[in-house]
Amino acid sequence: MPTVSRIRGAILEEIVLALLHKAGYRILDENDGEEIKDGPRGLELRGRGEWHQVDALVGYDFTPAFIYPIRLIVEAKAYLPTGNNKGKVGINVVRNAVGVLKDVNEDYFSYSLNREEYKIRRFNYTYAIFSLYGFTQNAQRYAIAHQIFLIQYYYMPLFQGLQKEFSKITEKSHIFKNLKKFNLKAFRKSLRKFLKNEYLEILRLMVNFLFKEGIEIMKKIKKEVDKIGGSYFGLLNGEYPIHILSQKPIRGIESEEEVYAEIRIREAKYVELTFRNNKLYFELPELIAELSEKIWENKISFIALTGFINNIRRSLIIKLDEKWLRDYLEKLKNKTKELIL
Repeated sequence: MPTVSRIRGAILEEIVLALLHKAGYRILDENDGEEIKDGPRGLELRGRGEWHQVDALVGYDFTPAFIYPIRLIVEAKAYLPTGNNKGKVGINVVRNAVGVLKDVNEDYFSYSLNREEYKIRRFNYTYAIFSLYGFTQNAQRYAIAHQIFLIQYYYMPLFQGLQKEFSKITEKSHIFKNLKKFNLKAFRKSLRKFLKNEYLEILRLMVNFLFKEGIEIMKKIKKEVDKIGGSYFGLLNGEYPIHILSQKPIRGIESEEEVYAEIRIREAKYVELTFRNNKLYFELPELIAELSEKIWENKISFIALTGFINNIRRSLIIKLDEKWLRDYLEKLKNKTKELIL
């Protein structure tokens, strides 16, 4: 029987998958290789020692030469802030990710040729954890040490409406039908279709999974997701991944490979980029921001962005004022959360 917390996480994962797809990633399933199977609880991925249940898996078909094709294991947590619990993802989630990542990256396929056996690793797996309310300090330290990437939406302005709807999904709310027999895998498939504008799925959700209150929440969640017109992934200084969102897709960029962006650090602790009438947003977990300042000596001068620009999959270098990270850290140290839209 899935818990309400786990169902919330599954809903966030489907939102993240929709945004990954918008950014050019391909959602993978059991038809994408013998190393993936459809298990009783969802997708399973073969490692060297065991099969592992993973929440979601995506691939990026434009891999640079000389490295194995990249696959990203996706995990999302929608913990809610209650009492002393601030909704942050803890170290146990990251520790599990480290174990899974190590095992799947050590899985090799063997081929025989001229009576010799050759071991060839087919994919380069990476792991990202997405959180609605951020990560604890020890979770960030452990993730940094083991190259688990952390993406949070705590202060993201385009996620404030989603946070409001997620806060209604609690053990006390009258949302889900018969949790003891709740089929989470089937629910996710139906929700994925609904988020893709297959509106007939709302009937399936109503009949099989949700009471009226739950249906209204899902409709509002979809409305909030539809407000996110642009989803892109960038690398700070070409190295650390960030999720960049916008209300509208990037426009006005023709053949340029580089643009200069005006950068503003909002009191609500997110970063705003503006160029050519485009406005983009992203944020960083605090410890990762601090470490980035140390590594690059406060000189993060560009973001290498990838995604669909003018409806074409391409890359773009966004040049930045090098002093912005220090200003961002000063805002993070202010404990008052002010949301500016």
